[in-house]
Amino acid sequence: MKKDTQRGSAVVSVLKSDSVVSVGKDFLELGIDAVLESGALKDIPLVNAVVGIFGAAGSVRDQLFVNKLIRFMSQLSEVSQEERIAMVQKLNEDNKFSGKVGAALIEIIDRMESEKKPELSARCFAAFARGEISFEELRQILFALEKVPSFEVEKLEQFSKSTIDESLKMDESVLLSFVNAGLGKNNGGFDGGAIVPTNLCKIFVKVCMCAA
Repeated sequence: MKKDTQRGSAVVSVLKSDSVVSVGKDFLELGIDAVLESGALKDIPLVNAVVGIFGAAGSVRDQLFVNKLIRFMSQLSEVSQEERIAMVQKLNEDNKFSGKVGAALIEIIDRMESEKKPELSARCFAAFARGEISFEELRQILFALEKVPSFEVEKLEQFSKSTIDESLKMDESVLLSFVNAGLGKNNGGFDGGAIVPTNLCKIFVKVCMCAA
């Protein structure tokens, strides 16, 4: 089994611990800058642990990443500790994550270009932890979440329920972004067809959007 990075191992330790449940969404509304500058959350184990791993005085990019990581961890607070530990074990058993779950999570979270996406990705991992989606579905949803522009995510729920006539009225650039993410496909109609939601799109909406 491959060995995780030092930071990766630290992230996994936090993920499997009780400290994940120590911070709620209300605290996150303050923003990571306010947290680091005022020390308002200094007594919350999760914040201390994450800041301790990545440092409070790093670059702007580091601070943005810490923000995303705290949002990711906070969203997983609704998953029991037993399920989180089992989730890490299942991820370790897969070749892509084997022995390097923490490093893989850091890479996944770092690639998310908005503050909202880490929370949505956490919902994906929560669904996987609860056995609601398979590992392959988890990977596909995470890929789609990375590819679809954050400002288009909210349109996915409507698109997932759209008829062909409704789809034909949607903006072409929006539809193409869904296709690029694997969430839309051409139905192959003789008149050029229309972009319709894939099954992955419906799973994506169920996992990521219904809890929003």
